[in-house]
Amino acid sequence: MSITVGNEMETMISSINSKYSFLSPTEQKIAEFVMQNPEKVIYLSVTQVADELEVAQSTVTRFCRSIGLRGYQELKIKLARDMDNKNKPEFEEGKMLLSQKLAQIAISNIQDSLRVIDLEEMQKAITKLLAARKIVIFGLGESGPIANLLKFKLIGLGLAVDAHTDVHLQLISAAHLNNQDVAIGISQMGSTMDVVNAMKKARESGAHTICITGQGRSPIIEFSDIRLVCMGKGISELEKDLRSKVALLFLVELLVISVTLQLSGQESQAEHSKTTESILEKLY
Repeated sequence: MSITVGNEMETMISSINSKYSFLSPTEQKIAEFVMQNPEKVIYLSVTQVADELEVAQSTVTRFCRSIGLRGYQELKIKLARDMDNKNKPEFEEGKMLLSQKLAQIAISNIQDSLRVIDLEEMQKAITKLLAARKIVIFGLGESGPIANLLKFKLIGLGLAVDAHTDVHLQLISAAHLNNQDVAIGISQMGSTMDVVNAMKKARESGAHTICITGQGRSPIIEFSDIRLVCMGKGISELEKDLRSKVALLFLVELLVISVTLQLSGQESQAEHSKTTESILEKLY
């Protein structure tokens, strides 16, 4: 039995539909879920899909391979691309200028993030950061520059911070942490395997772990003592890309400003003065 679907996800959905009769009963169950909920699947991890359908994660992976894909991540990418193609006319034909549209997306994303950020978790993170002997930040891909930005900001407050965007350095540094240290993992989808592995290693070493992510249910959550979750969802690839950056940057800025305010006024002013004086010679 095949599923009748609309044209909005034609490429990937039609491919699944054409292979439906060759799938096992359990794989057909997964196929039906994907074809009926393509927009939802894009934001779910393989663990979440398996839990929702009450099947093993390996079964979800096997389904992906049965339809000619290498794995679940490729399925999500293809669904997202199909959705992006569907939504392109909205940008091209809309009356609103692109710049106005992007500004609207950014503002909306910050408002959405405000609704999901847990301020109690934020306070826990601030307390751990201020008490840490050393802070190490992990980030890869587009999260790498955000990790370096957070490092730059926290060093300016007088904290001992380093950031690693190399997978080997992440694991090595994580192995040398102890219970006086804090590890921060930044991953928009929360499923970047190398960052998750670094967080796991950091926890095994005794460090306190904090994640900054756009997914409340994702692999990185499992290895994070403190979870800072923002809202980074979007419909098209362009919108998702912008939302993910805006959401993570907003959360990072909120964290840094909160740490600054937590410092005593005199201490904060002293550290700010040191930072300013150190780069004066580099300014015209």
